[in-house]
Amino acid sequence: MDMTMQSNINRCKYVLVAVSIVTANWITAQVHAEDKPATKSDQSSKSVKTKKVRQLFYPALTEREEKLQRALQQETEANFPEIPLKEVTTYFTDLHNVPIKIQSKALENLGISAEEPVDVELSKISLKNALLQILDPLELTFVVDREMILITSKDRASEMMKTRVYPVGDFCSTPDDYNALEAVIRNARLAEAEWKPSGISGLSPAITTYGSAVKVDAYKYDGGTISMLPQSKSLVISQTYHAQNAIVDLLTQLRQARADQQKTSGQDL
Repeated sequence: MDMTMQSNINRCKYVLVAVSIVTANWITAQVHAEDKPATKSDQSSKSVKTKKVRQLFYPALTEREEKLQRALQQETEANFPEIPLKEVTTYFTDLHNVPIKIQSKALENLGISAEEPVDVELSKISLKNALLQILDPLELTFVVDREMILITSKDRASEMMKTRVYPVGDFCSTPDDYNALEAVIRNARLAEAEWKPSGISGLSPAITTYGSAVKVDAYKYDGGTISMLPQSKSLVISQTYHAQNAIVDLLTQLRQARADQQKTSGQDL
């Protein structure tokens, strides 16, 4: 069997997998809808329980960004026997109905291309973790940028900083509180995030040599930053896409831990 025929067979296999998943999800949704028809009382109950969700950071995600984040959490599966990376991204684009773009220049800098073969079998895993599993051995990753999922190099992703404002008035009321929360975020090593030093005293000068002479050029450093603004009870954080998502998770967990302890204390009274 020649390579063209084998490639066509492989392509048909993972297209059939995509169709099967979409069909199964549709059937499940229909069954649930038939088993539990909506009633006026149900709709009324839902409307009564609906309340505004706390905004965890600013600016808020756009509608399209929210769609991408939901898609990344969806379950997926695929079998890729030596399938080119560009065909893998096309498969996921069609399956999850989201735009996925390969940043060709970043791949070229690593000496690879969109034709790089992917050999992996995945099942019952989120799209986010599937992409990380596929891309990590190639020194690649993904970010959500400009309302699309962008495949790029890890080095390039580390330079793509996003700035968010996090309301933390429920945690902080004094300078010590802000310092403690900043230390927690920095020390958690979220998504392998790098941080610039807090103050000039913590910076290391870049040293260059000219013959036997040594010259201190400037203070050079990489990484994200955290700034406190007590006037708005907020932290302003510049970090990478994955680090920002990890910060949201950390703050959510801290709030949940506090709520659970308050609930337990109330029961003990």
